[in-house]
Amino acid sequence: MTDTAPASTSPPISSFAMTHCATCAAGWMRQGKDGGVIVVCLLDREPVWPEMTDCNRYELRQVEAED
Repeated sequence: MTDTAPASTSPPISSFAMTHCATCAAGWMRQGKDGGVIVVCLLDREPVWPEMTDCNRYELRQVEAED
């Protein structure tokens, strides 16, 4: 098995991915030390498409209120 490191530059991310996928219950973000961001859809188990503009599975992640 060969380990491969992620590319030093992150792929382009659509504004939809930043406003929806990054806050979706079925998604998460990875951030690099140099500011690179990758948004991953847990439904597809893949990074979201750079040209993504819509998703019929979007569900806002519930954030617990701090007391």
